[in-house]
Amino acid sequence: MKTRIIIFITAFLFALNFLIPTTVLSSNGPPPDKKWKGEGEVLEFESIPTTTIKDILIGKIPEKTKTIWGTLNFPANAPAKNVPVMVILHGMGGIATHEEHWAEVFNSMGIATFMVDSNWARKKCKKENKEFKKAIKWCADIHRGMNRIVDGYRALEFLSKHPRINPDRIGCLGISLGARGCLYVNVKRFQKMWGTPGLDFAASVPFYPPCNVIWKEDDEITDTPIRIHIGELDTYLPFDSCVNYVDRLKAKGKDVDIKVYLDAHHGFDAKMIFRTQSGGTTTKMKVKDHNDGRCYYEENQELTVDQIGEKSIAVITQIGFNDWLNTATEKQKNKVFKWHKKGVKFGYRTALLRFDESCVSKSNTMAWNKEAATEAEKLVREFISATLLK
Repeated sequence: MKTRIIIFITAFLFALNFLIPTTVLSSNGPPPDKKWKGEGEVLEFESIPTTTIKDILIGKIPEKTKTIWGTLNFPANAPAKNVPVMVILHGMGGIATHEEHWAEVFNSMGIATFMVDSNWARKKCKKENKEFKKAIKWCADIHRGMNRIVDGYRALEFLSKHPRINPDRIGCLGISLGARGCLYVNVKRFQKMWGTPGLDFAASVPFYPPCNVIWKEDDEITDTPIRIHIGELDTYLPFDSCVNYVDRLKAKGKDVDIKVYLDAHHGFDAKMIFRTQSGGTTTKMKVKDHNDGRCYYEENQELTVDQIGEKSIAVITQIGFNDWLNTATEKQKNKVFKWHKKGVKFGYRTALLRFDESCVSKSNTMAWNKEAATEAEKLVREFISATLLK
């Protein structure tokens, strides 16, 4: 497996983090962004431009499409037709060590890989939409990974028509924000709005997905087998939110399971080497920063213009928000809504409202765990062999 020296800030972006720290930059600063170039053929397909969570949830079709691409790589021993393939959806910062590792694993199994680049074609999102000019890099705070769902559907449809691909043997693996895509492509509500009727993934492998938002009808899913992998020490999202989601899906008789790895952090499955400011290297990174990944949310379509303002895209509230509204004082309500409206007035766009800040993390950790990584690879190989290679 390849290892890579990565400047602190770049590695940090791979996780579900939405505020960029300035205290961890190396003396040389972060490296310039580069378009990912890996083995295989770059193939373009149509998806959507950067879109708010609110518009994705209501199925609002953009006026224009966005051409993005993926890199299709066939193993050397692949036959001329009916080849199984894994779609790989990357985390916030783009394609890197984790995604490359899993591509190597699948190729070694005789499975093709389609490495989707959800970022590069949308890198000018802040210029293309003036409403997003205050957004963070890649406009991640605008979509929070929900665009990966649409990219997943579009990749599935595109590959199903490829002459060498077996349309019944297309799986999906996602990392962090990409895992949100691989997980929720299986929700029938989203499939109806954004997918192709009758076209499902044959397997889904989300690695540490953000499960901490309960979406309407998110327990009505397809029959796609799903295996979630997450570390018990993940500070970017509460692992028990994924456990709870799996329990809800199992109660409906779905083939879904989760593996929680002991003593494992976000990014445990691949060996990243971080460069410290002192010049040393480490496989564990702890950063002091603000992060709301450990808060619990739910979709809320009942927010009014009077509450959040005309241009607000808020559609997610902290669980218990409506109950809080019934008991909160006017001062408490004004504090939440005025803060939100002020941000909207100055051009900031956030999809969520939070009334209790105690869930906000002040530090976050990413770390490789050799034992967990080894076990995860074994389990994924077994699962994909049983679903795509049977």
